Amino acid sequence: MLVDDQPVEEEDGGPESALEKSPFQLTAADVYDISSVVGRDLLQLSAGPQLPAARARLQFRIVRVLEMLEALVSESSVTEEQLRRERDSLRRELEQLRAESRGSAPQPNLGPDQMVIDLTDPNRPRFTLQELRDVLQERNQLKAQLLVVQEELQCYKRLLNCAKQVISFREGFGLSARDQSQCEPKGGMWEGP
Repeated sequence: MLVDDQPVEEEDGGPESALEKSPFQLTAADVYDISSVVGRDLLQLSAGPQLPAARARLQFRIVRVLEMLEALVSESSVTEEQLRRERDSLRRELEQLRAESRGSAPQPNLGPDQMVIDLTDPNRPRFTLQELRDVLQERNQLKAQLLVVQEELQCYKRLLNCAKQVISFREGFGLSARDQSQCEPKGGMWEGP
């Protein structure tokens, strides 16, 4: 659509629609749109024969931008005032809590390497670091001993399996336990039955 030989953007998101928004809903893209519209109007002022109409449009847009800035500044000052009041309120509350804590119980003067432990806390530390180190070292030693015992057990199991195989082998050849005792070495020499 053309108005005064100027293309007019539709209301569904053209640069002019940014001028109609609330200052608190503006985005960075809206600011760029407003800048584009004002810049275009300035160019038309210097190059067009329709000077009064262009001047009126530009004046309206500049007034709108100034109103937006005023609204933002006033909102900013209101926000600052609210923050000051909240800060003052928190300071008063902090002072009140400090005064209450001074009156209730004397606080021990702790150094940087000290702390207060609540004895009723189920998650409080119960051991020193050295005690924990000792427990871990003992656990590691016991693990090592367990591994040695497990290896010895494996050796005995293998020996037992070998003995069972020898017994079953001898039984397969018909040798009895009495015959087996005769096959034992005597004086360094093997003697048969």
